Amino acid sequence: MLQAAIDSGAHIEQVFIVDEDVVGSTPVHSLEVVRVDRRTLESLAQTKTPQGIVAVVGFMHHAVDELARLVPAQGAAAVLVLPNLSDPGNAGTLVRSAEAFGASAVCFGPEAVEPYNDKVVRASMGSLFRVPLVRYERWPALVAAARAAQLQIVAADASGNDVRHVTFPQRAALVIGQERHGLAGIPREDLDLCVALPQRMGVESLNAGVAGSLLLYEFARAQGLFGPLGAGTSGA
Repeated sequence: MLQAAIDSGAHIEQVFIVDEDVVGSTPVHSLEVVRVDRRTLESLAQTKTPQGIVAVVGFMHHAVDELARLVPAQGAAAVLVLPNLSDPGNAGTLVRSAEAFGASAVCFGPEAVEPYNDKVVRASMGSLFRVPLVRYERWPALVAAARAAQLQIVAADASGNDVRHVTFPQRAALVIGQERHGLAGIPREDLDLCVALPQRMGVESLNAGVAGSLLLYEFARAQGLFGPLGAGTSGA
């Protein structure tokens, strides 16, 4: 995670370690490194069994009116929008999926989990430092920013059209709502398309992390956002 922060150019304010060995090959010589005892590090960390290193990194999100600058000016483009997703594990998973499937940014709404929540950070597996984060306070501001970036707003919704039979717009803001309340509070007239993921009868709805990842995949597949298959390709 620290290596991902360094590679991204994030502002790293301090690094606390218990032993030089935990740093490994991560280049920290240019950083402010403080050696502490195990008890002190455990008081700083938010995990039960910390790995022996804790870094303080400055916030790095963008304002919503910067969205048009973050996406390609032409051609296929996608951003992920999380208006009210509250589960940090799902949010972190979706940030990771956003990077894997070529999204240009992830937008967190005012009712969504804090993007710097420790569980979000860990679940993102470093993607948090590589995919631009956007925060917005009001839904109309997100809509205006999406329109300025020439993005149509596509939302996952159980009553929407079967995702297998829709034609995705070339440029989209993909909206994943909260698991229990869905798209509550979002005016339907702001949505250009609602899509549903088919599943077997009698099965509880997919969690937001899975549903959002599948929607990102379907859009990326339709618009050719995948890069060449390489070392990062999963065989699972």
